[in-house]
Amino acid sequence: MHTRAVHEALSADTLDESDLTETSLKDLSPAEAQRLWETGRLGHRRALLLDWISRRNRAGNIMDGTWDRVGSRWLLEAAVDPDLELRTRALGAWSDFNSPASAPVFQSVLEDADPEVRRLGLQTLRLRGGTNQLGWVLPRLEDSDPTVALAADAVLRQWTGIDSGLRLSRVLPGTDSLLAQAIPESDRSAIQRASTEWRARFPTGISANALSPEPPHRLPSADIVLEDLQGRPVRCSDLKGKRVLLNFWATWCPACLTEFPVLNALQQRHPEDLVILGVCQDSPNGTEAANAPLDPTALRDLRKKVGTVAARHRIRFPVLLDAERRIGRRFNGGELPTQVLLDRDGWVRRRFVGGRSLETWEALLRDADRPAISGPGGRETGKAVGGGPVR
Repeated sequence: MHTRAVHEALSADTLDESDLTETSLKDLSPAEAQRLWETGRLGHRRALLLDWISRRNRAGNIMDGTWDRVGSRWLLEAAVDPDLELRTRALGAWSDFNSPASAPVFQSVLEDADPEVRRLGLQTLRLRGGTNQLGWVLPRLEDSDPTVALAADAVLRQWTGIDSGLRLSRVLPGTDSLLAQAIPESDRSAIQRASTEWRARFPTGISANALSPEPPHRLPSADIVLEDLQGRPVRCSDLKGKRVLLNFWATWCPACLTEFPVLNALQQRHPEDLVILGVCQDSPNGTEAANAPLDPTALRDLRKKVGTVAARHRIRFPVLLDAERRIGRRFNGGELPTQVLLDRDGWVRRRFVGGRSLETWEALLRDADRPAISGPGGRETGKAVGGGPVR
């Protein structure tokens, strides 16, 4: 990949798989690819990791030694990346749970604040792990989220062939992750009994793999400036000192509309230290023409339409327009609803698709206040919100 193309890729806000299809990683040197990875931009990291995994699979896990070492480092970092999609890809390609470098990383996955991540880690173990990872699975039987405890039970059931009798459909019928539902005491008792029985069968496995987990990672973000429904600019750099949740949504997205009650409740709980911004991805030219120029009449009509929907659903936080999807593309916001959580310094701490329960959001907010490794590989890369573009 020639110097000009590398410079343009480094300067771009977004980079996706199609960019690497035309100029494959074979045209990049490992050093050039690492420079793109270290921008910290979600799109760049996603495209590079997917391309590397694809080429590695096609090569039958035999690649150039330097390339494989670079990609293996990406795999470790992606497993604790703020972007859940990257985590999913990395864990899907995981092959070594017990190396000195990977064990703390996987431990952090199973202790993550998001139950979706913990379930993902257990699913990975169920498919590719073995009984030498009992020390990771047994503590999850006591998880605060019953679905995680049931996922741990499913792992042990598959590994051992012993059936505890628990099933998600039996114990938690109709569970909706967006709704705060009280778990019946009888169901909690069934989970607890199964946990006690498993621990009695494997008393020596409880303390195995007791390593300190990898600290959380965070990534830089250039400033975000969008207009609200009255045409007033809102800057994330003006919100430093508060956590910021970017909720990417659209009026035509049913899943987006169903999560507003939870987000309203979350904002009500945190009026001083959290700002939720509903970033609407509607375009006056339709969902497939977001890059077309915006004329004043179309923009006025769009604001009215979005405002009507926001009022109907009683959204109690600011709604911003991203009709050209400049910000949405930066955060891979093609699938909705996409959530991006920034910490008090403006660094990206979480990015995922879908909703979460109110209790999970509380856990994610607490996690966003934990000390974190800044930038890929622990390096400071550029500046966070308020510092201008990340270079």
